[in-house]
Amino acid sequence: MCSERVFVLKSVRLYFTKCDNARFVSHLDMNRFMIRIVRKSGLDIWYTEGFNPHPYITFALPLPLGFVGLYEIMDIKLNDDDFDISLIPEMLNKVCPPYIHFFDVAEPVNKTGKIAFASYEITFDDKGEIRNKLNTFLVKKPILVPKRTKKGDFKDIDLSEKIKDFSVTVENNTKLTLILPAGSNDNINPSLLLEAFYGENSDEYFCYDVVRTAIFDEKMKKFV
Repeated sequence: MCSERVFVLKSVRLYFTKCDNARFVSHLDMNRFMIRIVRKSGLDIWYTEGFNPHPYITFALPLPLGFVGLYEIMDIKLNDDDFDISLIPEMLNKVCPPYIHFFDVAEPVNKTGKIAFASYEITFDDKGEIRNKLNTFLVKKPILVPKRTKKGDFKDIDLSEKIKDFSVTVENNTKLTLILPAGSNDNINPSLLLEAFYGENSDEYFCYDVVRTAIFDEKMKKFV
C-alpha cells in the first residue's frame, strides 16, 4: 500500500538589492511586484488559507520611499521542503528588471523582531562644503524633532540619543555614514535627522541620496 507523501512548508529568506528606479516604488507596490515576480518564476510558493488566499511574502524591514537598499530581505514559504533553495535567486533574477537583484538565499536564522539597527550612507551633492556643519550638528545635545506616534499624534524625541554611530568623510562629495535604531521596537528614519539639520542650516541646502547598506540585531551582527 502506497502512502501519500506529505509536503512540509520550507521557510526561505531571500536577500536582494533595490536600486535606481526601484527607489520610487512604494512598499505596497513592491509587495504586489514581488508576488507577480514569484508567480512568473514558477516557484511553488505556499498560499495563505482563508477566503482570499494569497502568496506568503513578508519583508523584514520596509524601505522608505526614495531610498536605495543594498541588503533587503524577503521571506517566503515553499510547499516542498526538498526543493533546492540555491536555485531561487537565479529563477527570480531571470524575470526581474535590472534594478531588483537577488544575491543570496538561506533558511531564516532570526525572527524579524530581532532587528535593532540599520546602517545608511548619505551622499550630498556638494564638494565638502557642509562637512564641518554636519560634524557640529551631529554631536550637539539635544536634537529635538517631532515624530508621529502609533496613536497618530506627535511627540518630541531627542535624536542625539538615537545615533549609535556616525562618520563624515569627503572624497568627491560629502558622505555621511550613519547607524540608527530600526525595527518594530524603535525605528528612526534618517530623513528626520536631515530635516532637523537643514532646519538649522536653511541658508545652505544640498540634495542628497540615501542608501540603506545593512540591517543588524541588537549586538550589531548582520541580520540573517
